Amino acid sequence: MIFHQPEAPADFAGVEAALLDAFHQSQEAARNQEPIVYVLRQKDLLGQDTVLGAILANALLSAVKTLAAEKNVANAVAIGDDAAHAEHWIAIVHDQSDVTGELIRLGPGHVGKALT
Repeated sequence: MIFHQPEAPADFAGVEAALLDAFHQSQEAARNQEPIVYVLRQKDLLGQDTVLGAILANALLSAVKTLAAEKNVANAVAIGDDAAHAEHWIAIVHDQSDVTGELIRLGPGHVGKALT
């Protein structure tokens, strides 16, 4: 299962809807012992865009960690401004079973950035 974080919601109801969607998809994947990959927006993880986007991205990352702790194969890929190799890395973390609970950051957007 590959879940792409939607664009930043307009309100808290949008955050709730996106999290419910991710929950239901993840629940089904976990029941079927399928690997789970969340594709996140790097700027949201770092709190460099909207508050609601940051809440969503970090809640999804927390879900990855929890799913992995519960013995599911779950990882996240954070996409920066240049998504040139995104599909390659998404496929790598989706198609393996040795690594779980990890965040792969693509692009240099997080290097040397202060959280604001």
